[in-house]
Amino acid sequence: MNEKRVKEKTSEAIWNVRAAMLIFLIDINILGLDIIFDFFGWMCLLGTVDILEGTVPSIERIRGFGKILLWYEVALVVLNYIGDRIPFYNAVSPYIAIFILCIRIYFMYIMLTAIADVGAEQGGEADTLKGVRRSRNRVLLAELAVYLATAIEGTEKVGGWLWIPTIAYFLFYIGCILQLSCLKEEVENWEKAQLEPVEESTT
Repeated sequence: MNEKRVKEKTSEAIWNVRAAMLIFLIDINILGLDIIFDFFGWMCLLGTVDILEGTVPSIERIRGFGKILLWYEVALVVLNYIGDRIPFYNAVSPYIAIFILCIRIYFMYIMLTAIADVGAEQGGEADTLKGVRRSRNRVLLAELAVYLATAIEGTEKVGGWLWIPTIAYFLFYIGCILQLSCLKEEVENWEKAQLEPVEESTT
């Protein structure tokens, strides 16, 4: 992918990440099934990897992890119906969930870092970039805290002191999405400014 093409699509990459995070956040259940499937979010993030490929060295090594996370979410949709029929599924699923959590946190750290790095080169303001990086750290640490607190409590339901890390995670998550929205607007303005000299020269 040439440099001009990448510059034109950086704002699209940021949009993909923001859209994916919104999909992960929104949880609409009908008959026990989340109708906004998380695998759509992972498809958006894999699209971001394609867009940023060749611009940030670290982005290419997470493609495999992204595919694992995508197919894991697809498998969860199927297992929602047939999981009880699979021997040892309930016994091994907690270990699989731990593995998925680890690569999810790693993937999102690299992804948000790459977005901030590319944004720094293409119109992102220092305060916004700092906000994206700070929000990245807060979201991932809060997510880890929620999982650890849930494991210690031994329940998947939010209650008692579990509300503290859960609310923190939600607030940090919304903050990260807002920071990405600001960065997308700044990059779009930069992209338009890059196109103006080209349009003037053709007239």
